[in-house]
Amino acid sequence: MKTIIQLIALALAFSAPIQAQGNDADVFKARRETLMKSLDGGVAVLYGATDSSGSIVRGSFVQESSFYYLTGISEPGAALILAPGERRYKEILFLQSRDPEEEDWNGRREPLGDALNEATGFDRVARINTLPSNLTAMLQRSKKAIFLGPIVSAASDVPEALSMLRAGQSRVPGTSLENMAHLIPEMRRIKDAGEVELLKKAIDVTGKGILAAMQAVEPGMLEFQLQSVVEHTYEMEGAQFLGFSTILAWGPNATVLHYGQNNQAIQESGLVLIDTGAAWQHYSADVTRTIPVNGTFSPRERELYELVLKASNAAIQEVKVGADYYNDVHMAAKRVLDEAGYGEYFIHGTGHFLGLDVHDAGDYELPLKAGVAITVEPGIYIPEEGIGIRIEDDILVTKDGPMVLSGHIPRTVQEIENAMAD
Repeated sequence: MKTIIQLIALALAFSAPIQAQGNDADVFKARRETLMKSLDGGVAVLYGATDSSGSIVRGSFVQESSFYYLTGISEPGAALILAPGERRYKEILFLQSRDPEEEDWNGRREPLGDALNEATGFDRVARINTLPSNLTAMLQRSKKAIFLGPIVSAASDVPEALSMLRAGQSRVPGTSLENMAHLIPEMRRIKDAGEVELLKKAIDVTGKGILAAMQAVEPGMLEFQLQSVVEHTYEMEGAQFLGFSTILAWGPNATVLHYGQNNQAIQESGLVLIDTGAAWQHYSADVTRTIPVNGTFSPRERELYELVLKASNAAIQEVKVGADYYNDVHMAAKRVLDEAGYGEYFIHGTGHFLGLDVHDAGDYELPLKAGVAITVEPGIYIPEEGIGIRIEDDILVTKDGPMVLSGHIPRTVQEIENAMAD
C-alpha cells in the first residue's frame, strides 16, 4: 500500500498544470511550425516521458526535454503528431485517457474540449489510444514517415516513436521512413531571447546557493550538510528542481570527477568543490566553484587556482561566432595547463552545451553560432596532493563575443575570500 507521502507526491504530479506557468503557448507553437517546414510533407511522431521514464521532483513531473521544447506540456504519457501536409490538423496532441477513480487519488484532469485546446495551445487534442489510427490515415496521404529521434545505442530499447512509425509503414505499404533526428537538437542548440532569460534566472538562483555555501562552510560539517545549504537556497528562491545531482566534495574527494557520496566530514583546511545547478522552468544552470574551508587559499592552493582561472579565461575568449568547440575552446584551456606542466591533471573536456538539459542537445562538430549557450570548466585534479580544482562558468555566444552569464558569482581568489569573509 502506498504511503501518505507517496500519494501526496503523485497527486501533486498529476494535478499540475498542463502547460508550465510563465510560458507562452505561441512560443511553443512557433517552434513546431519552424520544425514542420523542414519535414518536407512527412509525418512525425514524438513521445513525452511517462510517469516511470520521467521523474517526480518535489511533486513536479519532469518532462522529456525535446517534447517540452516543442509543447510546453508537463503531463506524463503525452505524444505529438506533426503532419505539415495535412489540410486540416497539421499537429495533434495526444494525452492519456481519463480514469475518474484514479483522479480521486491523483488529481482532476481536464476533459477534451475548447478549454483543453486553449490551455495546451493546440487546435486538436485527442486521447492516446487514437494515435495509431490518426497516424495510419496521415501516412496514407503522405507516404513519408519522419523519425525525429532520439538516436540510441545498440544496447538500448528501440525508441517508441520509431516503433510506432515502423508499425505505420507495415499498415501502409509504400511508405518511406526518413531519419531527421538532427533537426530538433540543432533548433535547441540556438537559444532565443526567452530561453536566455530562463537560463539567467537559473544561474542567478545557483549563484545565491553557492554564495550561501561560501558563508556557511565550516570544519566538522558533513559534505551533504553543506549541500543542503545550497539546495535549500534554491527552494527558497522558487526553483522547483535541480538541473542535476549536486557534487560537493572536500579535499581528496574533489579529485574524483563524478564523486557523489557527499557524506564525508569537511576538515579544518583544504578545498571544497561545489558543482551544482538549479533549474528554472526546466532550464538548467551548471556552475562550479572551488573554495577554501577556512576562507583563505594557501599559497599552493592559490597557485593552482589561479592557473585554472587563467585556463578558464583563455577558453572563454574563444567562445565566439564561428569558433570550433574542440580546436578553439578546449585547446585554449589545455594549452595553458600544458605549458604550466599540469596538462596530465586535466582529464576531461572543457565544457558542453547548456539548456533544457545540463548536457544539452547539439552537434559539437558545427561552428558556434550566436545564441549557443556553453559551459567552460577546466580543472586540475592531483590525487597525491588531495587537491581538486574546477572553475565552471556558463557562457552565451553573441555577435559581440562571449557573455559570461555566471560572471557575477565570485570566481577570482579575491572575490571568493571577500565573499567568505562577509
